[in-house]
Amino acid sequence: MKRLVALSLALALAGGMALAQPRIVINEFTYDDLSSDDLEFIELYNADTVAVDITGWIVDCGDQLTNDNNRDFVIGDLNEDGTVDTTVVLPPGGFYVIGTSALNTRYPGRVNQTFSPGTAGVIENDNEWIALVIPGNPRTVVDAVAYETNRSAITSWVPEDIRPQLGGGLWGNYQSLEAGGTTDDAFMTIGRWRDGYDTNVNGRDFGHFRPTPGASNNLPALTSRLCINFDNYNVGDAPAEFTGSYRNPRAINPTQGDRTSGTGFNPNAIPASPGGGNAMMVYDWAGGGNVAIANYVFENGTAGYDLQIYINPSNSGFTAGQVETWMIGLLGSPESVHNHPLFLETATTGSANGMTGVGWVFRRSTAATTNPTQPTEMKLRLVDAGKSGDSRLSGSANTWTIYGEIDLTSLEAGWYRLRLEVIDGQVKGLFYADPNNPTVITGTTATGLVGGFYIGYRESLGNAIARVNPVRVDNVCLYIPVQGDVNVDGCVDDADLLAVLFAFGGNNAEADVNSDGIVDDADLLIVLFNFGSGC
Repeated sequence: MKRLVALSLALALAGGMALAQPRIVINEFTYDDLSSDDLEFIELYNADTVAVDITGWIVDCGDQLTNDNNRDFVIGDLNEDGTVDTTVVLPPGGFYVIGTSALNTRYPGRVNQTFSPGTAGVIENDNEWIALVIPGNPRTVVDAVAYETNRSAITSWVPEDIRPQLGGGLWGNYQSLEAGGTTDDAFMTIGRWRDGYDTNVNGRDFGHFRPTPGASNNLPALTSRLCINFDNYNVGDAPAEFTGSYRNPRAINPTQGDRTSGTGFNPNAIPASPGGGNAMMVYDWAGGGNVAIANYVFENGTAGYDLQIYINPSNSGFTAGQVETWMIGLLGSPESVHNHPLFLETATTGSANGMTGVGWVFRRSTAATTNPTQPTEMKLRLVDAGKSGDSRLSGSANTWTIYGEIDLTSLEAGWYRLRLEVIDGQVKGLFYADPNNPTVITGTTATGLVGGFYIGYRESLGNAIARVNPVRVDNVCLYIPVQGDVNVDGCVDDADLLAVLFAFGGNNAEADVNSDGIVDDADLLIVLFNFGSGC
């Protein structure tokens, strides 16, 4: 078969024909799991419509260290002795996994080519690349991904022929965590949102979610409204709708403080949410950062959430440099540790936060005496993290867009409603400090995005548990927003029309569908034009 492929290639080149490059992609991988990295793998996927002989192709792994190009893998060389042992023809929709023997034990029959001799720690951590190449002179780069690109500019360490496949690579730190003394068994890998989904922008193509080596990545697409009040869970349960990194999110009774060693599901008692009953907390009680991502995906660039969140805008008791942040995003993905966003790690180094998509970001902090660029603030910002990148607040290196910010200094600690909608590139965020008159921030983002709903939280407060305020949410609704749906019930109907008419001539933020500052004919026309949508 390989001879036939080579003959076809030669004839095509001789005849001046243009050959389409085979659509084989790096579909999923993990490089840094707990302790010994014994569950590492690289999964290839055939997104083409025909079978492709990939025998002898090379999975090239490398980094910026001189003479340290990491271990490479020749497809079909099962013994890693330089000799191809078997022909590998990948059918349309087929998977090929190179991984550890421990991974095959955990997912029986999923590993096609085992690291010889089944050792761990083969795919290196830090800033690295993985490329799928067809050997030759010159070689053909079929696909590539680079990760932890926040550590240094890819132009200084990634080969030039790989860079067009990256779109900047994956920014931030990803850890795939197994069960341990300070972690849940919330093993998460880095995979494409849809098998074969490839725009040559790693930050848009990949998400962080449950592993599926040798099987489809495709999470259920959210097509109808999903609302969760967590009352059907017992305190301490991990809600099935979400997956966490170090710790899965937990159902809590907000009014019940729990500082028990080993659990600490709710470190501080707070008032009940407006809906009453249980809520959900995203927090690693060992300290540091944690994330949770919904086990669903939004498609076609349209997504929304509406939730209640407890906000404490006071930094009373904080010492110099202490900070607490969270980000709740759409149409994107978190990285495992939620490095503080919109932040300078040092006076010259930008944030390693790897979140993508759009979201609300909260920070309460005090200025660092050793780094005067760190502010004292209590603010909420609506941002576009895009494909991710440096999110420092100022300077030419910043790649995030800040649509607007809200100073929370004058607010009391309490439960607040928070909404975010993205419809075909139009972004609208609503913060309800006043339940009847929300603050609205708008912007634009890329269209046609695919991605998830996620929550990231991090604190740098030491052991001051009395000051910790992890993300605690209730009445979480995920939905596909509809233009003109004023009352957010998923249907543009008479109720929305009446809402616009009653608010006509005013500045009601909800009835002001096009967010131009006044409820007028333009808003009425949007509702009429979309009447019946979503119903």
